Amino acid sequence: MKKLLYISNRIFWPPVDGHKAEMFHYCRGLHEKYSYDVDVYAFDKSEHLSEKPPFINNVMLASAVGKIEMIKNLVLKSFISSPKWPLQCSLYFSKNNCKEISRIIEDNKYDAVIVDMIRLAPYYAALNKFSCNKILDIDDMLSKRYERQLNSLSDKTNIAGNYQQNLPGIIQKALKCTLIKKFVLKIEIPRMRNAEKYYSELYDKVVLVSEIETEEFNKKYGADKAVTVSLGVDYGYYSQNLNVKKIQGRAVFVGNIATPANADSIRMIARDIVPLCKRLESFVCIGNCPDEIADEFKSIEKIRFIGKVDDLRQYAEEGTVFLAPLAYGTGIKTKILEAMAMGLPVVTNSIGAEGIWAENGKHWIVSDEPKDIARHVDELMISQEKCDELGQNAKKFIEENFQWDIIFEQFKKLEL
Repeated sequence: MKKLLYISNRIFWPPVDGHKAEMFHYCRGLHEKYSYDVDVYAFDKSEHLSEKPPFINNVMLASAVGKIEMIKNLVLKSFISSPKWPLQCSLYFSKNNCKEISRIIEDNKYDAVIVDMIRLAPYYAALNKFSCNKILDIDDMLSKRYERQLNSLSDKTNIAGNYQQNLPGIIQKALKCTLIKKFVLKIEIPRMRNAEKYYSELYDKVVLVSEIETEEFNKKYGADKAVTVSLGVDYGYYSQNLNVKKIQGRAVFVGNIATPANADSIRMIARDIVPLCKRLESFVCIGNCPDEIADEFKSIEKIRFIGKVDDLRQYAEEGTVFLAPLAYGTGIKTKILEAMAMGLPVVTNSIGAEGIWAENGKHWIVSDEPKDIARHVDELMISQEKCDELGQNAKKFIEENFQWDIIFEQFKKLEL
């Protein structure tokens, strides 16, 4: 079999969130459909390491990047010498890991190497002397996402996401200040643009999940190397009829609320939409949620957080409506695809709908006006017929366009 090394910022099994599911199924498809033995080099110390799926041949863990090296990277690379070196690259890059990746490629003679996300793109330095196919999977345009985040920034926004706990204490404290958060985003955005352009010129191919962003990326940077390998859905799993009883007046949202985009989306829904819904009795958020975020909404009786669950379908299908307008984001949103596969009537906005070519009014409801979103939610709450029509149309759309076996065909664009 051919050999492939996948360099990831984390262990991606079990596939419990959107990006983990993407990496999990990408590697599965590369093994099952394209006959690759897949090795993983991950910047993680996951408790799930022993649960390695059968399509992964070998797992190697990166050395932890020391806090002193992080700070040196931030000062010398991100702030002083390199306008194409985003701050997040400084948090993941180390000379020791660069040497180790180079050694592993030398020893194993890989046919292809896929590097996950811009934050790991500088490890091209470990690949450049080898003749293997070099692919950068950036997923979506982070420069665009950060621009949207900056425009929606609140004093509660956590711009570092789950990675914040790994930062030196002094940086964690600094990032609680709104002015510093704005400053960080403002300097990160141009560095991210420069990095997207620079690394697109180095790598053989760049992967994005949305055709809209692929076209935008190629036009903006003139590299013509970006290709679309979209997200998929485990349709057989999400489309099962579990005979879950609906709870009257309930809308649901699914996602890791610890991530900035999800947390700010809940804040937006609570502020702008829930008060306008006359027939909404409960808005239930399903997924990991830090206590400090749940505490923000204690005074709003209609909003509930049930935390991480073993089977989100059991809870999501209690809802009459999947309510997921998003504050910001880019690419394709896995939560939307999964809800459609479950046959839930989805109400979202243009950011939630971005990259998915479903038809408004037929497969889902899309609006950017809070009063219109609230009106649609109320109408669905009293019309089982409309809910069934939207839900069945959505399931068929996902079945015909977003099953993983369909997505795997897109790997042919990478000339693997």
